[in-house]
Amino acid sequence: MAKLRCPKCGAEQEMPLHCKKPMHIEKLEEENKLVCWMGAHCGAQDLPTHCNVEMVEV
Repeated sequence: MAKLRCPKCGAEQEMPLHCKKPMHIEKLEEENKLVCWMGAHCGAQDLPTHCNVEMVEV
């Protein structure tokens, strides 16, 4: 399963689910967001932060 990782300390967490599948990172309106596999019209949210920076997809 996809994960998110803190680029500073390496802490990891599972990728959030939407519509029972992992979300993915996509640029929306100049910002990276977590987006449902069915598209942003279904669901989108801010990337979680850790150590005051956005987490990245592993």
